[in-house]
Amino acid sequence: MKDIKKEICIAAVATLLSLLASGLFATEVPGFLKGKVYVLDQANLSLIQKFEEAEKEFKKLKAGEAYFTGYTFMSRHKYHTGGEWISTEPFRATVEGNEIKLRRVSRWGKKAGEEVSEEEGKEQVGILLLHTLEANKGKVVDVQLMDLDHSYEFEEAPVYWLDAVANEESVNFIEGLFNSGNAELQKILVFTISAHDGLKSYDFLKRVALGDYAREVRKNAVFWLGNYKDERSLAYLKEIFKKEKDPQVKEHIVFALQLSEQKEAIEELINIAKTDTDLGVRKKAIFWLGQKASKESINALKDVVEEGEDIDLKNSAVFAISQLPKDKSVPMLIDIARSNKSASVRKKAIFWLSQTDSEQALKFFEEILLKK
Repeated sequence: MKDIKKEICIAAVATLLSLLASGLFATEVPGFLKGKVYVLDQANLSLIQKFEEAEKEFKKLKAGEAYFTGYTFMSRHKYHTGGEWISTEPFRATVEGNEIKLRRVSRWGKKAGEEVSEEEGKEQVGILLLHTLEANKGKVVDVQLMDLDHSYEFEEAPVYWLDAVANEESVNFIEGLFNSGNAELQKILVFTISAHDGLKSYDFLKRVALGDYAREVRKNAVFWLGNYKDERSLAYLKEIFKKEKDPQVKEHIVFALQLSEQKEAIEELINIAKTDTDLGVRKKAIFWLGQKASKESINALKDVVEEGEDIDLKNSAVFAISQLPKDKSVPMLIDIARSNKSASVRKKAIFWLSQTDSEQALKFFEEILLKK
């Protein structure tokens, strides 16, 4: 028995020495990684070559069918996970089916979820990729970002850490995954690329939004493009809207447009509300104009109520007006209730006035009831 243990020990030492001699793996593991961690230490290798080396080493381990790889890139936002959960315990990285699960136990003895928030400011963020062996070939089946303020423990499947990667190389690799992935993976990868700082992410999102992909994937691209909230993304959204035929995607573009505070975005919403050929899309634009409460949006809503021909659209505008601050909505609703040509529209205005606790609205009701 002693001889067998001695042989196993010698074999393990030989394997470790072989890895060190090859120069593939570093001896120093980043402090936020714990457990079965192997750090690839070859700066002269491309990202794809590093993935290939990680796959080779995993096959040598003969330790199952799933493994992780990970690296860092520069994110356009500060990325935080865990919400308000307080714990000194690391996130445990596990595999459930073809999904990455990152969980930890809080001080209350409950499992912490994956609540995510973003703040202004760039920072290094980690990316974790789950690979499974299919026909003895590694395939990426899930991707998740990592908040580097936390630590991560790999007790089951090992992780091969590839260190820092330039954003352009990272985006190019993920684009390759996107082009060969299914719709579920593509939705995840759209968000992943959108988190990368740099211009390549804009062009990718625009290409996906206009491409021949599943509707939900295209809507995701539109949403994350809208989250950029700058002139370039606004110009792209306007271009996408002009070319788009699918009403559901167009409604999503309207939502993305309203995320911006730029005057040009409001002007585009007004134009859509007044001129688009799809009634549902116009209603969405009208609704979001009501959330803006700018001078331009208020005037646009008033125009729809006074000059529009479609009663449904007028009623949508009345509702949008009701969502404005009271000092703006109540006088407008009273004016509509008094003078609009449509009885239906007047009734809508009276209904929404009845939902307020405004003294001005109360006086209006007293007036019309006493007249009766």
